Amino acid sequence: MELSAIPALIPAVLRGVPITIEITVVTFVLGTLLALPFAVVRIERTRWLSPIVGAWVEFFLITPPLVHVLWVYYVLPIAFGIRLSDVTAVVLALTASTSAQMTEIFRAALQSIPPTQREAGIVLSLSPFQRFRYVIFPQAKRLFMAPATSAIASLVKETAIAAVIGVPELLNRGEIVATETYRSLESFTLVAVIYFILIYPFVLLGGVLERRSRAGFSRA
Repeated sequence: MELSAIPALIPAVLRGVPITIEITVVTFVLGTLLALPFAVVRIERTRWLSPIVGAWVEFFLITPPLVHVLWVYYVLPIAFGIRLSDVTAVVLALTASTSAQMTEIFRAALQSIPPTQREAGIVLSLSPFQRFRYVIFPQAKRLFMAPATSAIASLVKETAIAAVIGVPELLNRGEIVATETYRSLESFTLVAVIYFILIYPFVLLGGVLERRSRAGFSRA
């Protein structure tokens, strides 16, 4: 490997970073918006919704995200005549798997709150929404922040799946540069380094949040 050749490759490879970040942010936001009500449904064990949400979560936790992407991109047009852009297909597929992961993170955090906290809200004549907003959620927040940060780090890695359908994200750009310059070793090493730079801050943040969460409970 010629290290001196890497600087010349950086601009072309970096073109894929904005799309990687865009897919990560949009997917995480959409997945989280789905996950919170899903978690509440699973906890409350609603007669009809809970089994449906449970099946959704189990399916998307067990099956590989790559299969989800390929299914949305290739099967939807054939089976239902729905043709989506490559980026939209990736976002929808990863949103499904992210929502399943975040549902379990939220559920674990919410269920860890002692029942006495809910009972206190009832004594104060708070509505169910007020109990959730002012009593349960603020306490659960410090519990799900660390695993949610880890979920973001995992999601950044999963965006590389988009390369299989030609989305010009980071890995895809690395493949193109490797093909055009005949420098596969340098190109993919550069891609790995950039992924590390993108992900490692979330790893550090997750560790800090986890330590704070433990410290908070030790003082409680």
